[in-house]
Amino acid sequence: MIPTSTLQALPKGHIVRLANSKITRVSLQHLFSIGRHVAKTGNPLLTAQFLHQELPIRLTQALKIVNSSDVPECMSSLPKFQRISKHFLEDIAHLSRTPKPLCKSQEISFTELLRRLQQRQHVNNLLIGQVIEELSEATSQEINFHDKRLQGFFDRYFTMALGMRTLLGEHISLHERGHSLAEKVIPLDVARQATFDARRVCTKQYGFEAPEVEIISKNTSVTPLYIKEYLHRSLFEILKNSLRTTIETHKRSKHLPPVKIVIAAGGEDVTIKVSDVGGGIPMSKMNNLWCYTNSTPTNCNRSLRVPELDDHTSIPWSGFGCGLSLARLISRYFGGDLNVVSMEGYGTDSYLHLFRQQSFLENLPEYEETDFMFESEESVRTVAESRV
Repeated sequence: MIPTSTLQALPKGHIVRLANSKITRVSLQHLFSIGRHVAKTGNPLLTAQFLHQELPIRLTQALKIVNSSDVPECMSSLPKFQRISKHFLEDIAHLSRTPKPLCKSQEISFTELLRRLQQRQHVNNLLIGQVIEELSEATSQEINFHDKRLQGFFDRYFTMALGMRTLLGEHISLHERGHSLAEKVIPLDVARQATFDARRVCTKQYGFEAPEVEIISKNTSVTPLYIKEYLHRSLFEILKNSLRTTIETHKRSKHLPPVKIVIAAGGEDVTIKVSDVGGGIPMSKMNNLWCYTNSTPTNCNRSLRVPELDDHTSIPWSGFGCGLSLARLISRYFGGDLNVVSMEGYGTDSYLHLFRQQSFLENLPEYEETDFMFESEESVRTVAESRV
């Protein structure tokens, strides 16, 4: 349900036109090429103009997702969840009132608006976490967090959020640093940094030194085109999980067995395998790995603060239970995947695949026009009064 005043802030029919517009997907090659253009010209005006047109469409798609029938009523009726719809509409209104940037000064002003939208994304992600916490504590019998439709909602919501984060981060990076987020990355270097960060968080959580991580790279000269932050985030989540299970399985041992990483490059994929001897996972529990609410969110949610969300390594150890789900979602965004093979009683192998086809377009969800339905406060009151 969306506040009537927020709906009225947009021109009549404008939201419907946006809802019927198609998303323009981008590829890593597209981002990289634009980055080279901006590096030569020093002018990110073209990306600002693209975002002026594209962001309202993506925001409207996100609005359709949070107002879809996949969201259970006990979730959609929460004020914090309704604030997310309100934020999307307000952001669409801000963009609609802002003229298309045609010169450097207008591009600078528009970039300031994009920074505010980026911060709003952080707030929305925090709100989603708080909604999950409220539901877990108050209505655990009313909602099935393992329901496929609900998990599908989280998949679509977080994928669309990732798509908007990419465009916002890309332009701000071009504006501030003159280069694209898409770059030739060295997987070995990213794996080392993710290892350092995951071990640091693990050590802080448990109060003693985390297990060692051994890294084997079969081809150190491979430099796939990717977004370094996204590879780091995926590896960080996988490593964090492997380190945790290793500690909990071997906590009475004098020596903790190491976690092992193997990096290999083929013609189509770069694959990173993370192996642990953390006891493995029963077959009956494997599907739970991909549930966005796999563990109790209370500890994580209470300690999150909006400024910290950019640095995911500062997010506490326990939390929403969605680390592997997000890692898989990130990998699939540009055509890759995350697969987990486990042996109960021994350990787990996680295979992170990076697709090397640079022209692969973003893997984003889209709803058809008939799926776009949401209510205003006024329409809900009218219906309620008619039933009295």
